[in-house]
Amino acid sequence: MAIIPASMLAQQGTKQARKASTQYLGFDFIPLISSLLVFYSIAFVIAKFMQASQLATGGFSALANLFGFSVPSQNEMPNVWTKLFSETGYQGFKFWDIINVLSVLIIIATAINFQNTTEANGNKVQPITWAIFSLLAGFIILTGVSKLVVKLQERKFQSDFK
Repeated sequence: MAIIPASMLAQQGTKQARKASTQYLGFDFIPLISSLLVFYSIAFVIAKFMQASQLATGGFSALANLFGFSVPSQNEMPNVWTKLFSETGYQGFKFWDIINVLSVLIIIATAINFQNTTEANGNKVQPITWAIFSLLAGFIILTGVSKLVVKLQERKFQSDFK
């Protein structure tokens, strides 16, 4: 029995998924989902680094230095950055609020770019493709951006302009 390397198996699976996505949904969603995963992974690393800088005192700082990492303390970071990663956020906005809004904008920009490309070729975007784009953006809006909207509504901007 021949042993198939995992990388070859993953490569074939990716090819089949891309082919099925394009054939049945009208758009290859694999790169979009992969880029969103990378985007959120980088944001997670940044958030953990900032959390480490808030905890960078005493033993933690010594342990980080032992492994060759230089973690600045919270006092060395700009005040806006430390507030952005705090519980209250910077003027009510937290780091993850910004990341969620940017990810929704990435999905919208990808959808508009796909629509323009498809219409330039004389074709029309399938309704199922719009539905998948909407589901992706809707999931992010419901899980993260909805909290931001509630915060904005609580600010009562109309009363400031009276």
